[in-house]
Amino acid sequence: MRFRSTVRRCLVPVSVLAVALAAAPGRAARVPVASFPPGFTLPRGDIVFQSRMPLADIAPGEWTERQRGEVAYFREQMRKRDEIFLLVQVTLDAIGRTDENEGLANEVAQAVAVRLRDAGIPPDRMLILPGREDRASLDGPRLSGFARHQVVEITGFLGSEWLRRKPPQEVRRAVDLPPPAGISLLEPADAGTDRANHMLRGTTDPSVASLAVTIGQDARTVAVRDGRFETPISLRSGENPIVVTGLDPFGRVLRASRTVRYTPPHPTIEILSPAEGTVTDVSRSPVISVRGAIRSRTPLREAFLIQNDIPRNIPVREDGTFLQQAILMTEADTFQVEAIDTAGETGTSGIRRAPSRGIADRPLMAILHWDEDDVDLDLHVDDGSDHHTWFDAADALENPSAIPEGKLWIDNRRGFGPEVFTMERTVPGEYAFSVRRYRGKKRCRAFLTLVLFAGAPSRKLVRVYGPVELSEESPAAEIVRVSLPSGIVR
Repeated sequence: MRFRSTVRRCLVPVSVLAVALAAAPGRAARVPVASFPPGFTLPRGDIVFQSRMPLADIAPGEWTERQRGEVAYFREQMRKRDEIFLLVQVTLDAIGRTDENEGLANEVAQAVAVRLRDAGIPPDRMLILPGREDRASLDGPRLSGFARHQVVEITGFLGSEWLRRKPPQEVRRAVDLPPPAGISLLEPADAGTDRANHMLRGTTDPSVASLAVTIGQDARTVAVRDGRFETPISLRSGENPIVVTGLDPFGRVLRASRTVRYTPPHPTIEILSPAEGTVTDVSRSPVISVRGAIRSRTPLREAFLIQNDIPRNIPVREDGTFLQQAILMTEADTFQVEAIDTAGETGTSGIRRAPSRGIADRPLMAILHWDEDDVDLDLHVDDGSDHHTWFDAADALENPSAIPEGKLWIDNRRGFGPEVFTMERTVPGEYAFSVRRYRGKKRCRAFLTLVLFAGAPSRKLVRVYGPVELSEESPAAEIVRVSLPSGIVR
């Protein structure tokens, strides 16, 4: 026995024994030997990398330059792929007792594993296979050439979660913590609101430095000062879930939530003129101005003037006021204004009645309007006898080429219209009404309102024709033809 122990001490390199000594109990944490299931074999296809290091090449203090490169490669591959595990196994020569050889091999493997752990290899993904002896070492000459049978094999392979060793659970001593402070939301109230913009205010523990505020898809961080926080918020139409979260000094999550329903207010509309109850004398001119104001907290999308149940777009100034020319069609015209804001809310004014006197027995009235504000359309009327009324020939008194007894009352050049033509007396013939684009690049839709025999209630007829699509490619179109005195429209 003494001779075999002496042989073993001579054959095992001094460096290896130093490494094994470093892993002795009390010097460093030992890496447990893995217990594989009975009959387990490592499939060759699961091996990612493999390395053999002679024990004689492992220096006592640190890795050699080549070994450092290999260990760095192991570490990088394991960082990239969490399913890679490391197997460490040491093989010694067969001189001496088998149990002593295997035990010493295990000690050396433990020391190599500690050094791998210190080099950054995750310890929970490193496994040690039982040490073994190489019986082939006995076939060669005695006391020489044994170093090549003393090696450490490091294998990287694709494993699964059952191989990962769970760290021991730490036993923590119970600590009495104060109750969580929580978060209190003060504004806005959880009731509904008709305002989009609010200041979100609340309180929390003064030790909390910041909070996360989420409103729908919008998230932001808000600073806490002396236990108070505030931040401006803007609500959207409908339900607005508001969630405020943070951490107290003990790492506990603080949370408060509130849902605020925002209902945009309806636009409010007032018609200022014509004044209620005022009778307008239209014996000289049927044109009046409809003036008023629209008040809305939300920007407006569009507005309409509704005359005798016929709507048409009107422009609205930035201050919400509007001024729109109109022509009285009967002795009891009615006006109403409707506005729609960008949130889809609709407001409607009261009905303003505009009685008149002096309505002439006009056999024909035509009113052109369109649906874009940055476009100028012109109304053209031909009588089939080489007479043509348009903005350069508004009536026969100004231009003999205009239609006799015809008159263009309004030539609107700011968009939406109207442009108004009337026949003051019945002149037999067929009158063709067409529309032409004068300015603007937008596509738009034109509408023509015909009023026949406005002064004769028993014969009065009102019809709206359109829409007629106009564009740069199609800048003009004929709308209708009217025959007088029959009033037939085609």
